[in-house]
Amino acid sequence: MPKAINLAKMRNYIFQLIEGSVHKSSKAKLINLFLIILIIVNVSAVILESDKNISTRYSEELMLFELFSISIFSVEYLLRLWTCTESFRFKEYSSAQARVRYIFSPIALIDLLAILPFFLSLFLMVDLRYLRLIRVLRLLKLTHYFKGFNVFLTVLRKELKSITAAIMVMMFLVIIAASVMYTLENEAQPEVFGNILHSLWWAVVTMTTVGYGDVTPVTLLGKMVATFIMLIGVGLVALPAGMLAARFGDELRERKRNLDAHVKHALADGVIDKDEYTALEELASQLEISPEDLDRNIALLKKSHHGGKCPYCGK
Repeated sequence: MPKAINLAKMRNYIFQLIEGSVHKSSKAKLINLFLIILIIVNVSAVILESDKNISTRYSEELMLFELFSISIFSVEYLLRLWTCTESFRFKEYSSAQARVRYIFSPIALIDLLAILPFFLSLFLMVDLRYLRLIRVLRLLKLTHYFKGFNVFLTVLRKELKSITAAIMVMMFLVIIAASVMYTLENEAQPEVFGNILHSLWWAVVTMTTVGYGDVTPVTLLGKMVATFIMLIGVGLVALPAGMLAARFGDELRERKRNLDAHVKHALADGVIDKDEYTALEELASQLEISPEDLDRNIALLKKSHHGGKCPYCGK
């Protein structure tokens, strides 16, 4: 039994180091900083390795660094898998269920993607170009350490239908614009607007307001239609951005309301004990709310809970 208790304490301690709040522990902060630097240096190494001169001259050093990185990332993945049962999200599940759920979570799949290609390449023939591309995707591991990414992904998921609809409308207009410009410009520029497929390039760069300038209409009617298409393109590109901006504000307010509801529930008896505060801390971390904002919310809600008066002196 003591051995099991010690193992549980160790698991919780490691969880706090790699998943807990870095505001509380200098060790956790150093570990996170080390992993962030390792990820950035990894991607930098992949970029440099794409140069044949560098990859030939420093092939041994790059291979040793890759082995070192894979070792660290593999240990990190296994530790996260082992300690995920300590997470507030998985408290209602058994250890096996918690780990299965964690394995198939987006963040765990990103971690697995960072190490799996290396081990597969030991047994299978893998094109080095694709292997290098997958190694660049290790940048996605930074979502562990910059929590704002999770807010962005949440907003994208909630607005997916609206954004998909906007993109579909843009695709329809691109096809229509390409067809119209083909009809108007084909005779004047058969080498550029030879068919609708060729016209699609012009339509895409015009609708997205990129405007490379390598393909431009020369007929008067073509220029008039192009002007109208460019004006429509400005509005269409701005539409998804406006949707996301509005949803960001809604998401942040929704998260604050969620946290406030849990704080009020914890304050039902007038006191927030250590376990309740730990649960609130983890919830705040999941909601991307800083410990300072959590403490500020607790102080404000405590004040309102006591009618704006101190529970001790009554003032």
